[in-house]
Amino acid sequence: MPQLTTHLTIDAPADQVWQVIGPGFARIGDWATTIPTSAAIPAPAPAAASTAAVSAPVMGRTCSTGIRFVPYITETLTDYDEQSCTLTYHAGGLPAFVTTACSTWTVTSAGEAACRVTVTGHFEARGVLGLLGCWAILAQARLAAQHLQADLRHYVKHGTPSPRKRRRLSHSRRTAV
Repeated sequence: MPQLTTHLTIDAPADQVWQVIGPGFARIGDWATTIPTSAAIPAPAPAAASTAAVSAPVMGRTCSTGIRFVPYITETLTDYDEQSCTLTYHAGGLPAFVTTACSTWTVTSAGEAACRVTVTGHFEARGVLGLLGCWAILAQARLAAQHLQADLRHYVKHGTPSPRKRRRLSHSRRTAV
């Protein structure tokens, strides 16, 4: 199973960054350039909730990707730990050759005014098409990770999307008309 781990250093307290990543999980489309829009999948009623993500504010999110062949994906939380600032989700709505796609995000303190965000993605695919597709997904993830740190830093510091995200949204609106 191919794996990609990215470490982001953010100049902000860990609890402030966790608020964006954890409780703000469904709103990634507000700040991440690679996700044009996102929406919450509401948490189920307490009696129907799974034990893995009981404390999560939502069950997951749907994300528009801006990718023609996979325009939308669903990311379902499978683990959510407020105390350790860690969450894991599995992606659905991917091409049939992708059998597993999951990601774990962890926020750890690096002092009073800094933290480290570790993002680990696991992908598994089947067949030759799956192998090629998986490597393409990993290559795209590496590229996206370069922007993720800047996007997250800007959003945490200013409470607004980064200039790159705003340009992409503006471009998307013009091409949609």
